[in-house]
Amino acid sequence: MNPWHKRANEFIRDPAELLPLISPQPIHRFFEGDCSRLFDRLVMVVGAPGSGKTTLARLLELPTLLAMREFSRRNPDVKALVKSLSDAGVLDDLHPTLQALRLPAGGQLRAIWELPYDERLRHRLLRTMIQAKAVLGWLRQLEDAGVDLSSVKVHTVGVGDAARDDVAADSITKFRDRARVAERAIFKLVGALVPPYEDQLGQQLGDLAYAPFAAIEAFELQDLRPGEGRRLRPMLILDDAHELHPKQIADVDLWLRDREVKIPRWVLTRADSVDLAEFRRALSEEDRPSVPGTQPGRDRLTFMLQDQIGRDRGAFARIAEDVARRYLAPLTVFNRSGTTNLRSVISAAATPELPPGDVREIEADIDKLMRELNVSIDARRVMETAYPQGLSDDVRAGLTRIMLNRELRRTPQRSLFGGAAPDAPEPEEPKRVNRAVATGAELQLLHKYDRPFYYGFERLADAANENIEQFVTLASVLVDNLETQIIRGKTPRIDARTQDKLLREHARNLMAKWDFPYAPRVRKLVNFIAERCLDITLRPSAPLDDGANAYGIPISELTGLNPQEDVARVIQYALAYQALVLIEPYDCKGKTWALLELGGVAIIAHGLPLSRGGFAEGTIAQMRTTMEGI
Repeated sequence: MNPWHKRANEFIRDPAELLPLISPQPIHRFFEGDCSRLFDRLVMVVGAPGSGKTTLARLLELPTLLAMREFSRRNPDVKALVKSLSDAGVLDDLHPTLQALRLPAGGQLRAIWELPYDERLRHRLLRTMIQAKAVLGWLRQLEDAGVDLSSVKVHTVGVGDAARDDVAADSITKFRDRARVAERAIFKLVGALVPPYEDQLGQQLGDLAYAPFAAIEAFELQDLRPGEGRRLRPMLILDDAHELHPKQIADVDLWLRDREVKIPRWVLTRADSVDLAEFRRALSEEDRPSVPGTQPGRDRLTFMLQDQIGRDRGAFARIAEDVARRYLAPLTVFNRSGTTNLRSVISAAATPELPPGDVREIEADIDKLMRELNVSIDARRVMETAYPQGLSDDVRAGLTRIMLNRELRRTPQRSLFGGAAPDAPEPEEPKRVNRAVATGAELQLLHKYDRPFYYGFERLADAANENIEQFVTLASVLVDNLETQIIRGKTPRIDARTQDKLLREHARNLMAKWDFPYAPRVRKLVNFIAERCLDITLRPSAPLDDGANAYGIPISELTGLNPQEDVARVIQYALAYQALVLIEPYDCKGKTWALLELGGVAIIAHGLPLSRGGFAEGTIAQMRTTMEGI
C-alpha cells in the first residue's frame, strides 16, 4: 500500500503496519494536560476529514495497544507513543488499562432510522444495537488476543441483582449470548424486506430491553499478565457519527451524557454533522446549551482536533516532516535511493529568477515612478538599504516598485502639469521594510510574470491547514514526480518552477473534484472570495503587504445568521471540508470581525498568500447575492 495515495487508516488491519505510520507529536498534543476528563464523561471529537479521528480511535483499540509492547523495544518512535499513552493512563507498565472498540456509525445503525416505527422506538433500537455490538466487539477483541473467555469476569457498578441478571453478567457465555440475542432481533428488523408493524413486534421488544452500559464497569482477566488479575475498562468510540440521522445524533448525545454510564465513551464526527452556530461554539471551546438534567463541560466535552484559532504552523511543519519520513519509509524505490527526507529534497531548489527582459520591464516602471516622484538614484539606494536581507534581484525590483507606488499614494496632489509639489518635505530616514511586503512582491511577480512562488517545504506545510491528510494529498504529486525520477535513474530533485506548476495544477484539480454537499455553491463562494482577495493583493501599492486570503464580515452578522439558511449551510460545509477556515473574533480597525479564510488548496489554486490576517471586507448579503443562480 502506498500511504501517499491511500491514507485512510481503517484500511490498515495489521497494527504492525499502522504503528510506524503514526506520528507521536499529534498524539502527545491531544493527551497533554489532565486526561482524566477524557475518560469519565462523554467526549465529542470534531474534526475535518483527515484530521486524525480514525487514527486516534485505532490507536486506542486493544490490538494496537498490545502490539506496542513488542514495537516499543525496537522502535524509538513507538516509545514516544507509549509515553504519551502512559501519561494519559491508557497504558500501565506497557499493559493496557482501556479496551476501546471503534464502532463505525454507518450501515445498520443509520438504517434503523428508516424503519416505519415511532421515533422513540427507533432511538431505543439504536441504543440497543450500539450496546450489543460493543459487547460482542469487546469479547471478540479478547478472543483475538488469546484470552480464554471462560476466565473473564464482568464487574458491574454496584447495580442490583436484577440489572446484573438482565445482562447476564455472572456468566461470560450468557453475557455474550444476551448481546447476540439483542443484535439478532434488530438485525432481522433492519434486514427485512417488509418490516413487521409496530404492534406485531410482540416478544421481540422484550429482547430489546438491554442496557449493559448502565451496568458494566470493567472486565477482569488473567491472560494479559500471567499469574495476576488485571482489569480492563471497556470503552466505546462511535466513529463517523455524521453518517447518522441528525435526530439520531442528538439522541445518542443525550443518552451518552448520562452520568450513570461509567464506561469511557467518545463520539467522533465531522463538522458537517453540527450546524454553523454549534461549530462556532466548538471552535471557541463552548458547549451546547444544556438540556434538563445535564450541564455543559460537566457531562460532555467538545474537543476540536484542529485548533483553527491561532494555529502553530511551525509545530505542524515539524509534524508534516515526520509524517513525510514515515510515509516514504515503506516505499522501496525511495529506500534504495536513500531518499528519506522530503524537506531536504524539495527545499534544495535554487531561488528562481526572472529572465532579464522581465526585469528590464520592471525597471522601466520604476524609472517612470522615480521621475514622477522626483526620486534620485541615491534616494533609491537609501530606500533599498531598509529591505530584508537575502532578496533576489527580481524580488528587490518588484519590492522597489511597490514602495514607490506607496510613496505615490502618500505624496500631495500634483498639478495637472506634473512634477513634484513645490513644498514637498525632505525624505525621512527609511524604516525597515517588513518581509511580508517582499512576499507581496513575489506574488505580484507570480501573477504577472509566472515567477514560481509555491515551492519549498515550509510553504507546502503552511498550505495544509494543520491537516495531515491535506498535507499528504498536496505532497503526493511531488512524491510521484520524485519516484519517476528515481526509476529513470536520475537524482531526485524538483526545481522551484516544477514544484509551483505541479502544486497549482493539483490544487485546481482537487477543487474541481469537490463532491461534498453544496460543493458547487462552495466553489462559487470560494471563487468570489478569491477574486476579492486578488484585487487587493495585486494592487500596485500592496496595501496589505503580502495580500489577502480571507473575507471579513462583521461578527454580529455571522452571529445573527439563521443556521438553517442556505448561505449558512454553504458556509458550514465549506468549513467542514476545509474549503474555508473560520477565524473569530478578529479585532481590526476598531471593529470585531469573523474571517472566512480560504483553505490551503484554494489559496494555491488562486495564487494567494499563505499568511494570516489579510482580508477583504464584505457582508453576508454580498455572499448571498454571489451564490444566487446556482
